[in-house]
Amino acid sequence: MTRRKVAANRNRERILLAARALLLSQDFSEFSMETVARQAGVSRLTLYYQFKSKAGLLEALNDFIARRGEMGELAEAFRAGDPIRTLHEFIRVLAGFWDSDRELIRRLRAVGSLDSEVGRSLAERNERRRHGCRVIIERYYHWYPMLPEPWASRAVDTLQMLTSFETFDTLAVSGRKFDEVVQILHKQAYAVINYTPPSI
Repeated sequence: MTRRKVAANRNRERILLAARALLLSQDFSEFSMETVARQAGVSRLTLYYQFKSKAGLLEALNDFIARRGEMGELAEAFRAGDPIRTLHEFIRVLAGFWDSDRELIRRLRAVGSLDSEVGRSLAERNERRRHGCRVIIERYYHWYPMLPEPWASRAVDTLQMLTSFETFDTLAVSGRKFDEVVQILHKQAYAVINYTPPSI
């Protein structure tokens, strides 16, 4: 059973890498389950058994690149008691993920704009990120209850914008290094909550 599971996992990774390669090719608009199966050297039946649909395959691909982009570190960030530390790590981890496979993430968003099912999956991921923004702001608001409630609501909206792929990509596409982009995002996020780090 163990050997069978290892073989299945290798097969799954081969399929996901084939899907990634096809999405990054110039004719990514023709991406289909059939072309992925052919690229991966598996049958369509195997592909549908593993992923059920194109949306299921792309959802799995998103999870795959999230693991490779070390998104698992977000859980550790939220275990920090200090909301400033959580905010700092939240931005750093997300930026690292966005930077880990930028062109593929762009292509996945392009597919999402054309395929409603894929688009819904991406929207759900954005909503989970928004929830993270809300948790951070609520923790900070708990520490500083003198801040007005409307401020907290606007802060969540702004933080969601700052942590989006589109914002990261816009800042990075002009040739800035990763650390420069993260520094900009940190400074802007701190400005949203009226926090001045000791080093600034």
